Amino acid sequence: MSSGDISQLTAMGFDEPSSRQALASANGNVETAVNILLGVIPAPAAPSSSSAASPSAADVGDMIVCPTSQYSVDNGRSACTCIALTAATDFLKLSGGGSVALNAEFLQNMIMNGVQNYQTLSSASPVEHLSAEEVLQKDQGKCFPLSVRGGIRQGILSSDSFHPMGMQALLEGIQQEQQGQSNAYIAVLITKTPETVLVCLPVSGSNSAHWLIDSHPRAAHLGADGSYAKPHPNLASLLLSLQAIFPPTELGPDIPEMMAMMYNSFDMYPLQMN
Repeated sequence: MSSGDISQLTAMGFDEPSSRQALASANGNVETAVNILLGVIPAPAAPSSSSAASPSAADVGDMIVCPTSQYSVDNGRSACTCIALTAATDFLKLSGGGSVALNAEFLQNMIMNGVQNYQTLSSASPVEHLSAEEVLQKDQGKCFPLSVRGGIRQGILSSDSFHPMGMQALLEGIQQEQQGQSNAYIAVLITKTPETVLVCLPVSGSNSAHWLIDSHPRAAHLGADGSYAKPHPNLASLLLSLQAIFPPTELGPDIPEMMAMMYNSFDMYPLQMN
């Protein structure tokens, strides 16, 4: 929990004690803390030793966890976009031969190098949180030899699994576009302000793992006390994990539809090596 996160919540009109309690219940996840404070979701119970996460979201692969998260490192609190871009670069370099085996060292390097890249790129910028588009524009291929393939995809979190702008539809579309490409994987940055995570998708129909790589601890959601890389056997199980992290928020009938859509909006950046 950081003073910046508390300030962000108090700036939204929540009092400081409630903000602190909500952040503690949400394990530092600002988005979840807002939902708790709004009463949209109950505060998640602390995971027990026998059941650290829901079976539908967590028990679908051997998750790799590193004790270090972005919150463990100075200046790492707002570095998740640069960390995810670092992970995308490293993963795509490893995936040239097809299947990929990750470990805690990969995650440790992802955090440390990602924060270093963030410090380099943000030193001349007054903006604390940089979007992937801003980072790639500033970087010009020096740290991240990546380009966005097919443009940024804008989506909306929805309880309707088949929503045309939902995560399932967008990821299926990206995966289909990967067919016939020489690369075994495509990396996709997903930003739901203020957080960014990375998913790595094999070509459609492949038996290779669908990876979720995240610099945020998700003890309450996925049983990860630090950064983690979680393999999934298919896109359906990956979507379960993403739904646990980014649930759609119903703001009630008094909230204008456009505002509700903005609150539930997210961006996807399909990335390939230059």
